[in-house]
Amino acid sequence: MREGLGVALNESRWLDVDVDVRRREVRSLLHVLTLPETGPEPKDPRRVLRCWGVSRVSASLRAGPLPDPDAAPEPLRLRDLSRAVRSFGALPIYGWDFLDPPAAWTDRWSERVSLDERLGTPGPDEHRLYLFQDGEDRCLEMCVWFHDLTVTDGKARTVAIEEFLEGGRRWWEALFAGDPRVSDHGIVAAPGNG
Repeated sequence: MREGLGVALNESRWLDVDVDVRRREVRSLLHVLTLPETGPEPKDPRRVLRCWGVSRVSASLRAGPLPDPDAAPEPLRLRDLSRAVRSFGALPIYGWDFLDPPAAWTDRWSERVSLDERLGTPGPDEHRLYLFQDGEDRCLEMCVWFHDLTVTDGKARTVAIEEFLEGGRRWWEALFAGDPRVSDHGIVAAPGNG
């Protein structure tokens, strides 16, 4: 699941986020790279990652690019998180490690937190979802601690996790194979990958 989600989310564009404190749910809207078994890419590639049983949401909005160790955090309220995400204009996320990422990914901004909200008690089998936006002069990193994950499409229809992961795998395999169906994204397969 961890590896498959990394493939399915790589180079997707983070469009928005919604936090429902009462239901302990975080919904992240992304424009993903996916391909069906046959035919072209879907006309609507939006997918919503729904994290259930959320115990914590933490984010760091900073005035500097992601690797800048001196970028100061900006204060951020939970109700303003969606506006902050949308202000980046749907930049792509990358790095292949979005589910249960290395601790170093969140440790690097643990002292520069813009918001840190506890929504419930952590469970023994809890996971973490890490998403970010990296602009030229500012960045946003978010981590959600949750119990379960489901996926819906742009019309709120449930997408089986297995199909979501397979769609991403097919897209990347098509890119590495030179499939013209995936040639319009400006992404080039590096030699030796795939």
